[in-house]
Amino acid sequence: MVRIFLGAVVCLGILVVGLPALLAADVIAIQAAPVSLHPNELDRLSVGRLIYRGGLALSAPDSRFGGLSDLSVAPDGRRFLAISDRGHWVEGDLIYDTERRLAGLANGRLGPLGDFHGRQLKGLAGDAEGLAVYPDGSLLVAYERRHRLWLYPPSDPPFARAPRVVPLPRRAPAMSENGGMEALLRLSGGRLIALSEDLMDGRHHVGWIGDGIAWEELRYRAAVDFKPTGMTQIPADTRHAGDVLVLERRFTILDGPGARITLHRRSAWRPGGTLEGEELAVIRQPLTVDNFEGIAAARGSRGETLIYLLSDDNFSFWQRTLLLMFELPK
Repeated sequence: MVRIFLGAVVCLGILVVGLPALLAADVIAIQAAPVSLHPNELDRLSVGRLIYRGGLALSAPDSRFGGLSDLSVAPDGRRFLAISDRGHWVEGDLIYDTERRLAGLANGRLGPLGDFHGRQLKGLAGDAEGLAVYPDGSLLVAYERRHRLWLYPPSDPPFARAPRVVPLPRRAPAMSENGGMEALLRLSGGRLIALSEDLMDGRHHVGWIGDGIAWEELRYRAAVDFKPTGMTQIPADTRHAGDVLVLERRFTILDGPGARITLHRRSAWRPGGTLEGEELAVIRQPLTVDNFEGIAAARGSRGETLIYLLSDDNFSFWQRTLLLMFELPK
């Protein structure tokens, strides 16, 4: 009986000790090669209303790195956190040169997204697409394939504690398997906004605004052939403080990948509203562009708005993980 009891204690100890290891973070060396806005016109520094402030092609000697589908950047621009569509997250410090251009990454960490039982998400269950950050450090993730919203409590490393379910809007289950809530945002003040990539009402993408319990619908109009894949709110102490940026993506056989960034007044996000923002830029070939899915904003040292774009390489040899930074002039 004593042996049985001791064996149970040992097994329990293995489980308790082993659980954090399953969700532990690993140090990862992320290589960051500088890229220009135009491969053949190195002095080109603008597109639309945006000024190019540096960019990086990211890679790592780790098969888990890639497929990055959304990101958050600290308000001061010093650190980033991204999620992947294969059940992982990656974070690191952002490095700038003396001219405050994006120049590199340091102190990279990578780890798994977990489920309710402390196990790593695998396969289709780990297709994380949207990320929203709460003031206390909680992290809301929108998953597709198996559509759901999970809210992870604050932890270090992130996503190490069991999440809780945030109810989906009523029509969300009608989203296509690969066309879920890629654009997700928590507004300052607490409201949540989500836009569906593929669920449409005519020419408008169906979206929702709510408190995480009750949701009401709104509509978003993207440009022709574009779909919303990311959202961010401009931080305080900038000219456009509180306004919302939406990232749209497209891919066509003739033109390849493209990205469009639009600006929306915060007051426009209301139940029943129809959103059609002010176009800031369209990025297409021959400019440096890929499958951009993530967007974040931070405040620069002069009070300017900095915009970060992140691409999903789909773990493909033909694509890249790009992190580009732009300035929205005052």
